Parts: sequence; C-alpha cells; structure tokens
Amino acid sequence: MEFMLETERLILRDFQLGDIEAWLNITSHPRYQTFYPKEECSPEFNAHLLEMFVEQSQQIPRTRFQLVIEGKESHQVIGTAAFRLEANNRASIGFGLAVDRQGRGIAVEAMSALITFGIQHFPITSIFAETRKGNEAAIAVCQRLGLETVNAHLTQADEMGLVRLELTIKEPEY
Repeated sequence: MEFMLETERLILRDFQLGDIEAWLNITSHPRYQTFYPKEECSPEFNAHLLEMFVEQSQQIPRTRFQLVIEGKESHQVIGTAAFRLEANNRASIGFGLAVDRQGRGIAVEAMSALITFGIQHFPITSIFAETRKGNEAAIAVCQRLGLETVNAHLTQADEMGLVRLELTIKEPEY
C-alpha cells in the first residue's frame, strides 16, 4: 500500500517510476542544482535516485520516507520531502522544490506534516538537516520548522562547507 500524507495544499506520497519525467524536469533546472555537487546533477544520477526512492518505499521495516510533493489540485509533482531514520534515535530530513514553486511556504507545509508523522510514529529524540552554507532559503525553512544551527564551532561538516541544523524532540509530559 502506498504511503500518503495530505496537507491543505499538498499530497506527500511515495515516488513511482512514472514520476521520472517530472523529477528530471525539477532536478535539471540550473537554479535547483546550485547547492548540489556537479556529479549529483546529471539525469542519470537523478534517475538512479528515483529508482532508489522506489526501492526504499518497499522496504520492511520502513526507515526512509523520500516522498513526492504533489499539488493537491494540480496533481503535479513539484518537489520532494524526506524523513530518514538514523542511528541513536535520530532522524534526518531534506527537501527540494521546483524552482517555480519556491518561496510559497510549500516546503514548510510539507516538512511540518512529515516531521509530525515521524515524531508520532518513531521514538526519535532529535531531527537534523545539513545543507550548504550559502543555501539561505533551506536554512530559513529549517529554522521555521524549529531547527537551530548547531555547528557554531569547527566540525567536519563545517570544513565541507555545510551547515547542520537540529531539533531536539521533547518527551511528552504527563
């Protein structure tokens, strides 16, 4: 059964092989590629990623949710949202939007729903994201989601030009 979450404007669902054309249109835009290494920008690399996302959606138990962000009314593929279980009760998140859909609150809406799902269904104690230092839009989205910059001192991520943001999940109080 396909995984799906809905928000006011969006559907988050598993990738399907039929999403390849829309995915390649999104990932081939020069502005989308700005903060990715050159070797991760080819159509071949991104076709392989899509195949990997489909495979991950079929794993049991499921630990990786790399989802399509689809417009609820248009049913167009407009981006991706990710929630991945990591070691030590942690989760990593990531997202990407078609260039023409950026700046509309879509990433915050999608990631809010996905983070809420993750917190409700998995015993995680923190969520983190990493992005390139100049990616101010992604950093702002993470901050709106409650993540805070944690690598103020020199770390391996910092040496690679990355910013790491993190959110500590508080235990429910009874």
